[in-house]
Amino acid sequence: MRFRPFPVMTVLTLVCLGILIWLGNWQYGRFLQKMALDKQEPDWAVLDGQVVPDTEMRVYFYADGQAGWMRFVGVDTGDRIVFTPVELVEQIDPVAPCEGEACASGRLSARGVFKPPFRRNAFTAPDDPDQRIFYALDPADFAKLLPADQAARVEEQVFEPEDIRIVAEDGSTSVAPNPYARMRLDDALPPQRHFGYALTWWGLAMALLGVYLAYHHQKGRLRFRKERDS
Repeated sequence: MRFRPFPVMTVLTLVCLGILIWLGNWQYGRFLQKMALDKQEPDWAVLDGQVVPDTEMRVYFYADGQAGWMRFVGVDTGDRIVFTPVELVEQIDPVAPCEGEACASGRLSARGVFKPPFRRNAFTAPDDPDQRIFYALDPADFAKLLPADQAARVEEQVFEPEDIRIVAEDGSTSVAPNPYARMRLDDALPPQRHFGYALTWWGLAMALLGVYLAYHHQKGRLRFRKERDS
């Protein structure tokens, strides 16, 4: 084999290869880290109190590739009001206000975890407070719609119950583990997404190497067989 590389092209290719491989390794590391966190047992807490009437909020959610809406209600524990989801509806359009037996009322007691609010970012859709529809999960925004005495007692964190009622797209209901009741905080990006990103970066690295070798072969600077004299 004969190989006479272009110096500048080789240096730039090596730099880009290093960056692409590093990005792939970093994403794979995040995948392993999140998978390990999902297997850990959370430090469970208990929420017990009375559901505060007229505190239902509907919040858009995206978890593990599934989008929909969560119904949140405020629960008065005596010294504070904690917002917690009581239903997860797997549909794209905003859900209607809760009516009838499906609505949470009376006393609510559940095991779960307290988690910080999910702040909005540059891609978050605008909320519609008049309809109590939110695209960012922040109890401070909910408190603005409550009477002053209740707003002053709203807990900054959200309580995520271990299990939650789920309404599927076909209207069927079930009780399943809450996808947000886990150790990791960036719930919008599941571990599998990081694995996909890692494959993408590694694939780009291999493609770059292939283009580099093909270009040298085309220019006659890479030969895999010894040329014979004619």
